[in-house]
Order: sequence, then C-alpha cells, then structure tokens
Amino acid sequence: MSKSVFSTTTLLATLCLFSLPAEAQRQQQQAATPNFQSGAVWLTPAVGLRYRIDDHWSFQMDTQLRFDSANGVLRDVQVRPGFEYTLSPNWALAAGYVQFQRYLTGQSASRGPFQDILYRAHIDNLPIAGRWRWEELFFDNGTYLIRTRLLAGVRIPIKDTPWELAFSNEVFLNVGNNGPGRIQGFAQNRAYAGVGRQLTRWSKASLGYELDTFNAPGIGRNVHNIKLNVVFDLN
Repeated sequence: MSKSVFSTTTLLATLCLFSLPAEAQRQQQQAATPNFQSGAVWLTPAVGLRYRIDDHWSFQMDTQLRFDSANGVLRDVQVRPGFEYTLSPNWALAAGYVQFQRYLTGQSASRGPFQDILYRAHIDNLPIAGRWRWEELFFDNGTYLIRTRLLAGVRIPIKDTPWELAFSNEVFLNVGNNGPGRIQGFAQNRAYAGVGRQLTRWSKASLGYELDTFNAPGIGRNVHNIKLNVVFDLN
C-alpha cells in the first residue's frame, strides 16, 4: 500500500470515530449507566496522527475512547487537534482545541482551548519529556473549569530489542471553576507504566497501565486504566 493511500485511509478511519457519539449516546441513554465507582477498570484505545508542515510547524490530532470494562459501555470520546511550533531542539509550544463528549448519566460534554509548553531532552541516552498544559473547558450545563496539568515522563530502551519501557506521572490542578462538586487545587493524578515499539517507519504503538486518582470533596477514587495507543506519521 502506498504512503499516500495509507495516509488517506488513516484519516478516514479516524474521522469515522466522530460517527460514534450519536449512536453511543442513544445506547448510553437506554442503559442509564451510573457514574463510575472507585476501583473501576477502563479500557482506553487511542489513535494519534502527526503531520510535519515544515521545520518548525507540525499538526497533530489525538482521538481517544474510554470504555467501562465491566459492561462495555462507552464512557466518553476525546478529540484533540492542535499545532506545535518548535523553538529549539529541546523546547516547543503547542495550542489547539479539545472536545470531551461524555455519555454517562449526569455528565456534561465540555470543550475549549488548550496551550502547552513542551520540553524534550536526553539524559544518559534516556529520552525524557515534560509538559505544562493549560485547559479552559466550558460545559454544556453552563459551568466552566480552568485547570493546569504538569506531566513528566521517561522512556527506557530495552537493549538489543525494538521495545522500550515508558513511565510518566501527570498532576491536575484546578485553578478556576464554578461547577458543583469540583475542588480548587489538586484534583487528579495519573501514574503510567507501559511498553512500546516502532511498528513501521510511519507508525508506533504502546500498551500500558495507568492509575487515575480523583480527588473530590470528602472522597478520593481510583480507576485502573488499560491504555492502547497507536500513532501514525503522515509525512
């Protein structure tokens, strides 16, 4: 299959994900599934697209689905297109738009812009990365949430194999909101461990486990998240 045909096919397949919400919403409304409980297990497949425009600019779009493993219900779909501008070999800026489409009873969809400061480097041949993200989310129920997210990660190549280990941690801090049940300050933590490898010259994949800890007024909840991610380079 030629690269141009593959790129077109990949784009069409990703765009097809947008057809999921309408049907999923009907099924979810019929099921009337309650909100999640501590200890739940989620399955999270994701597809990422990367396209380098020139030496400084690149376009990327990430699409992620989350399912409750207990009943197979689609919990939400996240679509995040954005542009990245490379400042130097280590530093970059990014900005874009994110849409969270949620389907469980009592949850509201949200959308808004995001902005990133990105850092990438090598320490003793180990790739490390950091990201400082701001999100301004506006919900269908009229509320808003402004939060910042701090992520640090490292990848460790497994000697003499195409595989690598990946570890990361991300902290969520709410800095402004008017929604009931949301707290200011520390709101969520994501600790991730996984394995990945290059599949072809233009694709790579990873599989891992993420422990999501949610901090709500008077209660903390943990979710076990199994994540499968495939990224395609369209250049």
